[in-house]
Amino acid sequence: MIHNGYNPIQSGFNNADASEARADAREARSEAEQLRFDVNRLLMITEALWGILREKHGYTDDELVRRVYEIDAADGTLDGRKSRGPAKDCPHCARKLARKRPRCLYCGKLVAVDLFEP
Repeated sequence: MIHNGYNPIQSGFNNADASEARADAREARSEAEQLRFDVNRLLMITEALWGILREKHGYTDDELVRRVYEIDAADGTLDGRKSRGPAKDCPHCARKLARKRPRCLYCGKLVAVDLFEP
């Protein structure tokens, strides 16, 4: 019999759901923190590389800005992002390749991976 609207079975499910939600939130915070660290590290590396190119080869900031603009505009939208192109075909079996995979999922043969593909 349930008194005062309290159901011990339902209460146990709610506690489990809340506990799982807290664990998910902790994991999401941890992943976000790792992503922030990665972005900051990549920004630092990019700045260092640009400094080397400017000092050793005489490139200018205007040249860099122009090149970034060209890359951004290549998909027809100036939005500060490099969009993905359409999925490529496997050179061996002509089926669509999964991005960032070293092998075709269908024929299993190795395929070249474009390091600059988003």
